[in-house]
Amino acid sequence: MLFPRSRHLFVTALAVLALSAAPLSAQTLTVPTQTAKKPAATPLAPPPNPDAGVSPNAEAKVIANLESHNFAAALTGAKAILAANPDSPKANKLVGVVLLDQHNAADALPYFQIALRLSPGDPTVNALLLQAYAESGDKVHRDQQRAILRSYHNDGRHPVFAQIPSFLIETIPVGDKTIQASEFYTPSGQFHFYYRFNIFDVSGHLQSFIALESDDADQPLFAREYPKQAATGQRRFSLDGYARAADGKVAQSLYMFFNGEPNYDDVRNLVVKLVQEGKEPVSAPATASAKAPSLKSK
Repeated sequence: MLFPRSRHLFVTALAVLALSAAPLSAQTLTVPTQTAKKPAATPLAPPPNPDAGVSPNAEAKVIANLESHNFAAALTGAKAILAANPDSPKANKLVGVVLLDQHNAADALPYFQIALRLSPGDPTVNALLLQAYAESGDKVHRDQQRAILRSYHNDGRHPVFAQIPSFLIETIPVGDKTIQASEFYTPSGQFHFYYRFNIFDVSGHLQSFIALESDDADQPLFAREYPKQAATGQRRFSLDGYARAADGKVAQSLYMFFNGEPNYDDVRNLVVKLVQEGKEPVSAPATASAKAPSLKSK
């Protein structure tokens, strides 16, 4: 499964080593002809860890309640941790994550905003803010966070974060199903996935996914039909569905083509409509298309 239903994996911040340099104090020579002795260096005390008071056992209990969908107990536990550690970025994120998992994005936002103020260099806070803004319908701030995550991914100063190929934009409840929409930093895989929408059943199991892709095989025809657009670097895109067949292979289905890259909201709305109408990919007979990546590999 590419993305778990719970977002608790975002709670533990990336390990970041902050180095600070103190300016040298001015030195006064008491005798002009005498070489001054350098004062002994005083080791700098490490900055206090604002998350030190967060009990690992208490945090683990919140996460366990979250994973078992015992949201009331998870929220009570997370708020108790925060009450004891109000200046802890981790504690603020933990409360926000519990609220996000209950689809209370508007209530989660203030906790992530506090966490960002307390830990401004932590990309995981921006990843959570992105989801909260997206799920509360704030497209302007959502897209600002998408840009910030891309800057963190490409700035060369966050090597762990740079290894992550995609980021979660939002979780969308649709009837008895849940869609998790993710965006790739760079087109991914053989068919160049730009967005992937994982579709989960009521039990939280991955059933299928729909991807916006731009297959190289589709570009020659696009270039012949739309030479001016192709000359400017535009490409043909398609919306494709993938589901596991009875023989264990993955069957692929084509929904539509786009001449040029569609924006995220247009693709999102199309995917939601397909799921609402029961047209999402379903388990197929034991046949598979040549365009059939593994569900586990994406």
